[in-house]
Amino acid sequence: MTPLQHITHLLDTTLRIREIKDAPVALNGLQVENNGQVTKVALAVDGSQKTIEDAIAVGADLLILHHGIYWCGLRPMTGWFKKKIETCLQHNLAIYGAHLPLDLHPELGNNAGIAQALGLSDCTPEVDYHGTLIGVAGTFNGTVAELRDKYASITGSCITGFVQDAAAPAGRVAVCSGGAGDVIYQMHEKGYRTYLTGEENHWVVNAAQDMGVNILFAGHYATETFGVKALGKLLETQFGLPTVFIDNPTGM
Repeated sequence: MTPLQHITHLLDTTLRIREIKDAPVALNGLQVENNGQVTKVALAVDGSQKTIEDAIAVGADLLILHHGIYWCGLRPMTGWFKKKIETCLQHNLAIYGAHLPLDLHPELGNNAGIAQALGLSDCTPEVDYHGTLIGVAGTFNGTVAELRDKYASITGSCITGFVQDAAAPAGRVAVCSGGAGDVIYQMHEKGYRTYLTGEENHWVVNAAQDMGVNILFAGHYATETFGVKALGKLLETQFGLPTVFIDNPTGM
């Protein structure tokens, strides 16, 4: 067994949980406490009721999420929300959430993971998401078509979006996971030829076409599995804990 406090301290300091500004509903850090000991860790993107029940079914007593259980905002402890909290407490399941701190981490983050899996070189944090440098940019040595195929391969997604010229070099590529389509104008201003993000957005495709920027969507969920999986490997290395990734894709 590993003390829960040791795990949360490692995560808090590694991810700089208290330093990084985020939406209030993210409530980054420990969200639900258990009896203070951890024997198995589950990791997932979203804190749905099904994910919580799946984590309990595999014997986890800590569930680490990218989108924590308070993503629904401030609400009464009634109905389905009461059930979610009760399920955690009744089964001694601690919950830990890490949103933007995990997106932007230079080694463990979603965007770093995508960039590494794509084989981007000369990567630096360059994509500003509402005041915080979250996304990265790097160079892809290949065509836009080759980049699109690679993006599909590493995410397991059917890639959508807009491509101006599939045979052209992909050039400098910007990556920002999740629902970051609304920073599309920044891509043109900074001179990126290609932008990779998660959740598809109708008006963003039109904007990309107007500016001649290639934009590739792989889905919100699929682009945000990289970070929690990396945290699982970190905890295996640091504490020797067994970990399991709970895969509950939304299709979005």
